Amino acid sequence: MSQITLEQINRNIVELKKEIDEIREMMEESNFQLKDNIKKKIDKSRKRPTSKFKTQEQIEKKFL
Repeated sequence: MSQITLEQINRNIVELKKEIDEIREMMEESNFQLKDNIKKKIDKSRKRPTSKFKTQEQIEKKFL
């Protein structure tokens, strides 16, 4: 078995902290930007009348 020193453990922990901080930054809501084509699709779907929606029964027939 190889010996692990406290210095090595500390370095690993520091590296992990840096990586976690980077992940946190990426996950922050302010970093999320929808592309224009996605925004357009969302707008289009919101304008669609509910009468065009499929019912629960229709979905179940198709998949069950």
